[in-house]
Amino acid sequence: MPAQPAALRALSHRSFLLFFIGVSIATTGQFMQSLAVPFYVNELTDSNFWVGSSAFAVLIPSLITTPVAGIWCDRINRKAILFGSFLLQLAGSVAFLVLYSADALTPWLIIGLQVVVGVASGFQWAPTQAMTSLLVPPEDLLSAVRFVSLSFTAGRALGPAMAGLILLNWGPGPAFAITIVGFVLGMAFMVPMKLRPAMPVLRESLMMQFRQGIDYIWRRPAMRLVVVTSFIVACFGAVFAFALVASVADDVFSLGDGGLGWLTATFGFGSLVVGLYVTRHGDRHLRSRVEMTAVGVYAAGVLLVGATPWLVFGLVGYFIFGAAHMAHGVTVNSSLQVQVDEQYRGRVISVWMMSVLAGLPIGSLIGGYLGDLVSMRFVLLLFGGLLAVFWATTMARSNGFAGLDLDSD
Repeated sequence: MPAQPAALRALSHRSFLLFFIGVSIATTGQFMQSLAVPFYVNELTDSNFWVGSSAFAVLIPSLITTPVAGIWCDRINRKAILFGSFLLQLAGSVAFLVLYSADALTPWLIIGLQVVVGVASGFQWAPTQAMTSLLVPPEDLLSAVRFVSLSFTAGRALGPAMAGLILLNWGPGPAFAITIVGFVLGMAFMVPMKLRPAMPVLRESLMMQFRQGIDYIWRRPAMRLVVVTSFIVACFGAVFAFALVASVADDVFSLGDGGLGWLTATFGFGSLVVGLYVTRHGDRHLRSRVEMTAVGVYAAGVLLVGATPWLVFGLVGYFIFGAAHMAHGVTVNSSLQVQVDEQYRGRVISVWMMSVLAGLPIGSLIGGYLGDLVSMRFVLLLFGGLLAVFWATTMARSNGFAGLDLDSD
């Protein structure tokens, strides 16, 4: 019997396979709701500022609770933290569906529910990423990290893509219902998985442990680069794929719901194509080269969307930065996971996730405000230009993204 390729070995471990399937299903449903909410807010208010505010309301609480989750990951059972997060988000999704069905959802009620969902989701990302090392042996960690990155990034791409088509044809109700099913199925798959015991850490105060995690990253230039790059890409690039995509469809291409479906589906397709390639053939390329290309292409895609009045070129732009989004997500996650020491894994992952979760609400709030004040086309060109400046500045430095190629702490 031929040996299984190294890139696929992680799937040979039953617990990791159950984890990968369960998280993929739950994350896809979760991000379906993440598009249904701003879509409905846009329908209710016809305001870019309200759309940005709804994203801000879910992401800021998540930003606050993420470091707590990271510290808990280094103290208690990571599976229990993840299930608690899913159960609370499931309750939020049920509330969305019930209130929507009763025609009782108002902008302020949506903001309140988004805060609850945000608090819950803050306890999801750190255990999801940190659990990988407890499900596979060390020699299969890089393969597992790529699959988890694929699950996370594909969920953020495919969930909204599916939601765009569902919203176009049936409205937000079915999207909320599918999110509920996704959480239930995801947890059902993960119930049987078994984790190896994590390395215990000293029971210091939460603040002290969080500061230790920040100090651990600060003393390592490659990790600092991952955190800074992730924030910039989220703030100036990913925001157009999630929080502000409804505004782009409506204001830039004047297509409303139909444009939303096309843009999100195209972004998801670009992400999926590159994700499948990177997961199988990622070892062929230096991570620094992949990230260099991903950030530059991301900027080009955003600028193309902002520069064209024609939907066909807008779709090309969304495909381009969908592909770049996946390549970037897999690369920075892989780089971070293979470099961090196990006893700091939860805290380091939480700091990294905070950079993403901070970038998205900041970008959505500023972008929504400027979109109402000037135009969404202006926001695309401005943010794409800032992303390009960051890319050029990083490449002009002596080592560029070379630190991402390190393989151990």
